[in-house]
Amino acid sequence: MNIHTLAVGQLEANCHIVSDANGQAVLIDAGAEPQRILDTLSSLQLTPVAILLTHAHYDHFGAATEIQEQTGAPVYIHALDRPMLISAAKSLAIGLGYGNEYKEPRDIHTFEDGAELRFSEELTFTVIHTPGHTPGGSCFRHDNILFSGDTLFRDSVGRVDFPGGNIKDMRQSLAKLGQLDGDCVVYCGHYDHTTLSHERTYNHYVNPSLRKR
Repeated sequence: MNIHTLAVGQLEANCHIVSDANGQAVLIDAGAEPQRILDTLSSLQLTPVAILLTHAHYDHFGAATEIQEQTGAPVYIHALDRPMLISAAKSLAIGLGYGNEYKEPRDIHTFEDGAELRFSEELTFTVIHTPGHTPGGSCFRHDNILFSGDTLFRDSVGRVDFPGGNIKDMRQSLAKLGQLDGDCVVYCGHYDHTTLSHERTYNHYVNPSLRKR
């Protein structure tokens, strides 16, 4: 499995292009700059088969509808975030100044915690529901790789002060990630990637015992 990451839009949300040996690709968070994403897919000779969304804030799905129009790739999101996805206000598109650009995604599929999303033998992901940033915020795990969206950043965590955010849920979600078996390379929704071992060592949200030191 190959991963190519683009930081897109003014907020530089990471769009992770995850591909297999047969040239199929899953886009994890297609936030902005649809033509740049499409051009990258073309240059890498990849065909998108799905757009997975870690959550329904506009900076993470703003390019999805145009990419769908060009490729037909369906969108997948946690059921609790679907109402946000289909609302320019609830998705923060209006609040971020993109109300006139908002386009409701089509062909929307929902998932729940623990679901296995299988698009090919290599492109298989397990859903880990991690509310806190949004009610339906989710991470996607494939073996020792974790896509964390805006739940977990390197040495930091996602904001909880937007509508639908909840600090108690966020603490529980981060502790849940910290308790996963083994180590993972973590591809975040913004900024650089990290590892679970690093966050377990230094991030007191992931390892609550650090708060007592």
